[in-house]
Amino acid sequence: MKKRRTFKDIRAEYEDLTSKTELKFKELTPFQQQVIKDRIRNQAKKDNLYNLRVTVISILIILSIIAFLYVRFMI
Repeated sequence: MKKRRTFKDIRAEYEDLTSKTELKFKELTPFQQQVIKDRIRNQAKKDNLYNLRVTVISILIILSIIAFLYVRFMI
């Protein structure tokens, strides 16, 4: 019968197989950095407006359903 492997045994086996990955970033000029920041900001504004629209429309739909049910069954 095989002996059950412990966490220490498994970690010891994989210890040499992993290494720390070093990231290399592309060097950008200040102008290029500003262009990227502007793109990110514009996309964030668009996303916020979209989320606001969806929220408002959802609330209006829910309120109209509640009003319809109230008028239909309470009067």
